[in-house]
This record gives sequence, C-alpha cells and structure tokens, in this order.
Amino acid sequence: MRKKVSNRMLKNRIRNLCIAAVMILTGCMTFGAFLVSAHENEDETVYIYYKSIEIQQGDTLWDIAQDTMPSEYDSTAEYVQVLKDMNNLSSDQIQAGMHLMIAYESTELK
Repeated sequence: MRKKVSNRMLKNRIRNLCIAAVMILTGCMTFGAFLVSAHENEDETVYIYYKSIEIQQGDTLWDIAQDTMPSEYDSTAEYVQVLKDMNNLSSDQIQAGMHLMIAYESTELK
C-alpha cells in the first residue's frame, strides 16, 4: 500500500532540501576562501644575491652547488656550469683558500 504524500509534507521536504543545499554551498565557499588565502601567503618574492666564499679543505664544486643552488636552476649540473662560468673555471677542480663567487636566495630585500 502506498501512502499518499500530502502537499504540506512535500513542501517541507522541498524546503529542507533547499536549506541543506544552501548550507552545503555556504560551507564550500567558506572552505574555498580559506584555501585561497593560504595559497596567497606562499607567493613570496625571492631575491637572488651573490657573495664570495672561501673554499675550505674537502669542499667540492658539486657540494657547494648542491648547498647553494637557487631554485631557478633545474639541476646541480646546470648550476655547476654556471659557477664555473661565473668564476672563470675551466674544470670542476677547486682548492682550499680559493674564493668562489656564488648565488644564493633570500626572501628579504637587502
């Protein structure tokens, strides 16, 4: 046996569905606003600076490149080549006591 649904009950169900839909949309918009504001804080300006370092005993050009490589370079090999070009080096060989010009990143304007 099917029960007959009254107009009043039908209107209540529709009203409840509309209220639920509005609440879900409001929640989604609120949560989305928090996500957007979190991503806005990540967009910090990164500055590239240059400084001279003194090579210590046991340092290698590759180790220095890995430790100081700015994010604009895709690989250590690429940055090693940049360091060699910046410092007029014809090979990867460096010696303690030499000075090497390197690039480094900072989020602070100096």
